[in-house]
Amino acid sequence: MGDKPISFKDETGQFISAADVWNAEKLEELFNKLNPNRKLRLEREALAKEAEAVTKE
Repeated sequence: MGDKPISFKDETGQFISAADVWNAEKLEELFNKLNPNRKLRLEREALAKEAEAVTKE
């Protein structure tokens, strides 16, 4: 199990790691829910990078 903290129980009552419960998709969803401006900023930055890549070509 390494250095993962035990923090949740699954449906069978066994302890599981928080790292196994919170994957990247769930974390992204949580961060966007807690901070809606974050999603807008990330979209804006992605568009800016894309525009920059097109202008360099």
